[in-house]
Amino acid sequence: MKVLLYTHEFPPFQGGLATTSYKLAKGFAKAGIDTTVLAPGYSEEDAAADGDSDFAVRRMSAFTRNHGAPSPVKEIAGWISLSRYLSSNTPDAVLLVTREAHFAGGISPLDPRKYRIIARVAGREAKKFLLGQRFKNRVQARFMNRLYRRAHKIIGPSESTRQMFIESGIPGERVGVIHNGTPRELILREADPAAVRRLREKYGIEPSEKMILTVSRLTRGKGQDKVIEALSAVREKYTNFRYVIAGEGRYEKALRDLVASKRLGDRVVFAGSVRHEDVWIFYDACDIFAMVNRTIPSEENIEGLPNVLIEAAARGKPIVTGVDGGGKEAVEQGRSGYVTDGNNVPRIAQYLVELLSDEDKSREFGARGKQKMLEDFTEEGMIDKYLGVIGYRA
Repeated sequence: MKVLLYTHEFPPFQGGLATTSYKLAKGFAKAGIDTTVLAPGYSEEDAAADGDSDFAVRRMSAFTRNHGAPSPVKEIAGWISLSRYLSSNTPDAVLLVTREAHFAGGISPLDPRKYRIIARVAGREAKKFLLGQRFKNRVQARFMNRLYRRAHKIIGPSESTRQMFIESGIPGERVGVIHNGTPRELILREADPAAVRRLREKYGIEPSEKMILTVSRLTRGKGQDKVIEALSAVREKYTNFRYVIAGEGRYEKALRDLVASKRLGDRVVFAGSVRHEDVWIFYDACDIFAMVNRTIPSEENIEGLPNVLIEAAARGKPIVTGVDGGGKEAVEQGRSGYVTDGNNVPRIAQYLVELLSDEDKSREFGARGKQKMLEDFTEEGMIDKYLGVIGYRA
């Protein structure tokens, strides 16, 4: 069987969809499928990294990069690359990941009689485009809908995402849910105390200090700002903590200004971008993982199901997350973490204080979350479900 995975986010780019795309390609290849990835080029180092993979990677031009070239430049550049590939190759299945790929796939004459077409979607496609109000986004949605109508199956990472697609007019039986997953080996692997100690020392975090962590791009909807606002109240009841923000993005200056205005410079650490292979040390080093994501109406954004939330829970950490999107599906309220309105700063502060102050509760929450990841959110289980969707038979 031959599969083409077409995506506009792929390593070395760091982000949830890049991680998911890589996991799918790796999983398909491990199953013995002849797998090719069509992805943006980022640097001269791409070739060396791609050569170590069990699947082929065809790099598109830099114009196709997400968070780089504007729409519709990147989508048209992607459509050209996709059309060129299909002119000389006939995969059995085409899996399209990222909104840009869906746009390009809608332009391309993908024939469902010739290929099994699968669209892997996130909440953003429905919230910002299919259900969005901006004229430019509605125009793009017309092309995306062409792909969705042709697709044999549309797969989202959460029930929240599925419901938004149904709300947009897609028949429910055509939209499925496959949760993101993390490898069993990484769920079960013991933490490295020496690596944890080095990381905490690097950022000046004392052994006695509790560490709150967020790993994400620095954007308004991810919730770092609301955690920072909550820390002022947290500090009145619990002082021995540090908040580490791992990631980079256009919102960094605003976050730094907020930290300064709240006089929290001694409590907040900006760690910058972190390689995915190193992020596990951050999870092991922290005591609480906080990602209180929220919908920003003007940006029409929403989370599907953040990989980082699953990864942190897999490492046995209690979670505080936002109610918007699919994150709540991975957290048992009051048992493995807390789900709250991402705008409710007093409630965020309350939950953080509870977990900082009560070590027994924090450990119990972390253990339950880890067990839930083993049962429902493994990468192996995710891959098995996708293999069924693309029509693979061992």
